[in-house]
Amino acid sequence: MTLRFASERRFSTFLPAKGAPETKPIRRYSEVRRDPLTGRSGRVAHFEGFSLVAPDLSQVVEESRAGCPFCPERILKVTPLLPHAIAPGGRIQRGEAILFPNISPYDRQSVVVSLSREHFLSANQFTAAQLADGLLASIEYFRSLPKVGRGTHSVITWNYMPPAGATQVHAHFQAFSTNRPGWLLEEEVRRSRLFWRRHHHPYWQELADTEEASGERFVAGGRHTRWLTPFVSRSVVSEVLTLFPERAYLEELSSDEVAEFVAGLRVALAAFHEEGVRAFNLAFYGAPSQERTPHFWLHARVSPRIYFNPAIQGSDNTSWQHLLDEPFMVRSPEALAERLRDRFRPLFPLPRPK
Repeated sequence: MTLRFASERRFSTFLPAKGAPETKPIRRYSEVRRDPLTGRSGRVAHFEGFSLVAPDLSQVVEESRAGCPFCPERILKVTPLLPHAIAPGGRIQRGEAILFPNISPYDRQSVVVSLSREHFLSANQFTAAQLADGLLASIEYFRSLPKVGRGTHSVITWNYMPPAGATQVHAHFQAFSTNRPGWLLEEEVRRSRLFWRRHHHPYWQELADTEEASGERFVAGGRHTRWLTPFVSRSVVSEVLTLFPERAYLEELSSDEVAEFVAGLRVALAAFHEEGVRAFNLAFYGAPSQERTPHFWLHARVSPRIYFNPAIQGSDNTSWQHLLDEPFMVRSPEALAERLRDRFRPLFPLPRPK
């Protein structure tokens, strides 16, 4: 094994306030970590005394119903149409999922997928069919696009609820095809290539095997997926990483592989909802088109979003993340993995299928 999970504890000592019952110096620690692939740093800090408090978003939900463009009575009237060559009917529909062009596109090929007929579903209420149909409609869209040259990524993201950046309460994915998928994915691809050239096997294989052997951040493994918490998470309360072994592209996923991912996703979302999380981001990270070397594994991240203080809508996106580009965690990935293992065990009982 060649992966290095580098971390350094840093201690801070200070005196209690005047008049406090405790007079001895107080010692607190923070931790600086390095991601084993990209080398980027992240911090675990500010966690003593922290507890999640669920924000009340009921007013936002109710006020957003009037005029929602994704509700059944409006969606087919107000949403635009895809070119006939991609979708003869102008939209791709699977179950409750409806896919159509994004009127605020992220790139040349950019669509939205409304996931449900219901205007609002809490994170623990989505059915397996709703989530699977949304993903399969997106995959169908990518497969329908004209063939492109090397270097184009198929991307699916989900901003669930306004604290996670959603512009509509009605649940929806964004799906787009781009040769500029963002710094993180580009860096992961570059570093994965370098790892393959040096070690002649995928970084992601070694990550999965190393984490499963250590058990610190490994959550569960199924026939088609491996689940863990990243050593450096982008959510302040840590996040879930899903690996798809020997799959590089979203377009490769079968309905069985999507179904297994959705089953695990529902467990994770229910666990987050139970502790008070009311918003999250989801993204899939796929290889650029026509990669020749099997160095990259498709993966997805589910990243909870919170208010530090719901009473004043205190955002979890601070200067650390926004201006210094430094992930900041108040809950360690190890603590989240421990919380999730028992919830995943009925879904993926050990021993894991080989």
